[in-house]
Amino acid sequence: MKTDLELRQLRVFVSVVESGAHAPAARSLGISQSTISETLSAMERTLGTAIFKKSAKGSVLTPAGDALLPYAKQMLALASECVTEVAKVSTSVSGTLVVAAVESLSAYVLPSPLAALRARWPKARLEVATGVCKEIRASVAAGKCDLGLIIEAEAGQDETSILAKAQLVIFGSPAHPFANRSPSPDQLQRCDFYMSDAAGDYHQVLRNYFEAAGTPLPRMQALGTVEGVKRGILAGADALGLLPSHAVEQEIRDGVLAEVKVKPPLRGLVMRAVLSPGAAKSPIVDDLIQILRDAPLRTAAA
Repeated sequence: MKTDLELRQLRVFVSVVESGAHAPAARSLGISQSTISETLSAMERTLGTAIFKKSAKGSVLTPAGDALLPYAKQMLALASECVTEVAKVSTSVSGTLVVAAVESLSAYVLPSPLAALRARWPKARLEVATGVCKEIRASVAAGKCDLGLIIEAEAGQDETSILAKAQLVIFGSPAHPFANRSPSPDQLQRCDFYMSDAAGDYHQVLRNYFEAAGTPLPRMQALGTVEGVKRGILAGADALGLLPSHAVEQEIRDGVLAEVKVKPPLRGLVMRAVLSPGAAKSPIVDDLIQILRDAPLRTAAA
């Protein structure tokens, strides 16, 4: 019997099991569903037996698939551990560290920490991918990146993954009637709000603020990017922007944008590290996490 299983095949197999179907596994791995099917078929030919079977609830593991699963996870973990142990004995490691982060972190927070990391690991190659929180979690789970960095509500989750507190800021152009003032929720409700993603946690923080005040929600518009929000505000609109403070602190400090102070303050968020539960620890990842912990996010008032 052939025994030449490949790590990529095992990764596809585990992803299909954990996601429950071919389609979500394909999305998380960034490959087509046909590639998923071809990979699993190749595995079954190598093993000489089926590892999935059809059922009323879709594809489920056969006894052979059940037997394969713990070994597949162990082999993937050992491959990661192998790379990690090599890295521990030398800072001359020339591997690639892939970090997936939300835009405000990749653009306004990561540059300095990554420069410090390059000084410690001069031969390591660093790559940064940008996405929304859901995409980043899927990317980490699929093994497409080594570390995910997101901003979200604390929500009572594991505090050990929190790297820093984050604060959202409402802001406008310096000529806005509410610039550097503290308007009431009723006054704010009459303004349009621009944010980069109106369906995420930023939206929920604003929703909570107005609901707590018993005020109808304002109109919220997603402009796609942090810079899109800033440019929309500076284009002369009467709208207000909502972004993390670290993404606007420079413009507020320089007077290009003006903060709108609200009472009570908006609910805080956190910067969280996302790691694959089964991944072995990496000294390079550990270093970056520690650098981020040691450099708290700046606020607009800084």
